[in-house]
Amino acid sequence: MDDVESRELLRAALEHAGALVSVPASADSALAALEAVRPDALLADVGDTDEQPATLITRVHALPGCAEIPSIVVTADGGCDARRRLLDAGYHEHVRRPVDVWGLSQVVVSLAERRG
Repeated sequence: MDDVESRELLRAALEHAGALVSVPASADSALAALEAVRPDALLADVGDTDEQPATLITRVHALPGCAEIPSIVVTADGGCDARRRLLDAGYHEHVRRPVDVWGLSQVVVSLAERRG
């Protein structure tokens, strides 16, 4: 997420739901973390200063062992066209800001559980 307070709120919600959470502050940090750890799900909040969402998921899928990680993207753009583009780019879910952190945590847990 694009600010510390939002990241910490979502971290707390996900941890409350039983998730082990890592919250890199940038796309580059997330990609570096993915080289060492294969999470059960990836949540990307792409802010105005971050990479474009399609570019990010393309880079994630290019990493060894990361193509099948269930992924959720959070953006400010919530139109039908944006959602379709993001899902076509490779994300499994798209959530629009402002985020209901408890609802989002349920989506993350659901995707992680489906992966198995």
